[in-house]
Amino acid sequence: MSLWSYISGNSSNQAGSSYINSTVSAALAKIGSTSGATKDAATPASSDTGVSISANAQAAASEADDNKKDFADLAKEIRSSLDTLYAAEKAAGKPKTANFANLSGRALSAVVLDQGNQFTPAERHQAKAALDQQTRAAFVSATSGGMSMSSLSSYSQSLVAQYDAMSPEERQARGWTQSFRDNAAKVVSEGSLSLFDQIDN
Repeated sequence: MSLWSYISGNSSNQAGSSYINSTVSAALAKIGSTSGATKDAATPASSDTGVSISANAQAAASEADDNKKDFADLAKEIRSSLDTLYAAEKAAGKPKTANFANLSGRALSAVVLDQGNQFTPAERHQAKAALDQQTRAAFVSATSGGMSMSSLSSYSQSLVAQYDAMSPEERQARGWTQSFRDNAAKVVSEGSLSLFDQIDN
């Protein structure tokens, strides 16, 4: 799954791990009405082989791939993808838009932290909003069967696992501190709701 596909809103599976297409003409073909729209996680995408791949599976694959990349290199690849997308949209007479919603947490963090000073304030804002939405969506999904100590405990356990698997940069971009992780662990081990009191405040 290429970063290009996620940014442009086209989540069709592609061979190879390159973030951008090899030619602008191929890029132009990928820009459609879904640019800037959030994909439904339940909607599968079809690969070139006709096999359906869910958005969740694609996101997981992208997350795993991005986690292997150097943080600075990942930011440069995102910048390159955005520039290619914007140029293609301009050539097609379309407004400059990008879909950040399906990027991995690490990719979004690279934009939010902008350590190389290469992203615009608008791009950083979009990336932060997408990062926050990932957290909200996970919470809504975890409590969809009703708010209970069991569902909150399960969600908190997920938070602890996510925190432990995250790079320091992603924790920083999300604002997740060691205290946040410890409070999530308390919900699991003690049934304490201190984490959610902290969120409310």
